[in-house]
Amino acid sequence: MFELAQPAIRRLAGPVPPRGAAVELTLVGERRMADLNRTYRNRRGAAEILTFPYGPDGGGEDPVGEIFLCWKRIEAGARDRGVEPRHWLLRLVAHGLMHLRGHLHADPAAARRMERAERRVLEGFISPRVLDRLFGGETE
Repeated sequence: MFELAQPAIRRLAGPVPPRGAAVELTLVGERRMADLNRTYRNRRGAAEILTFPYGPDGGGEDPVGEIFLCWKRIEAGARDRGVEPRHWLLRLVAHGLMHLRGHLHADPAAARRMERAERRVLEGFISPRVLDRLFGGETE
């Protein structure tokens, strides 16, 4: 499924600034994701997604950051929302891209701004009905 989503992910990420920047996507298992979550966020268990910005540069061939995704958690999140895993995967990639652009969701106003930015990126990829379902729960 992840391989089938790669063309959509490339099209989704293409227009998100900084244009032409590389973003590394890494698919990991639950054990690895739990290790990352404990090490870098001091939280227990596997997250669906973790995003690590590399720095403010964003130019050249160097990646601007890395997005770790846990497929089992993505499947569970999709089931919880009644959507296809590929749609939840695209939502999470959009979420990670917004973090790489500097968006945070530490307070309600920032979370609303970030959600609006994610929705703009996803429009045209996912129907409005499915978009509403995707934004019905929390991602991190």
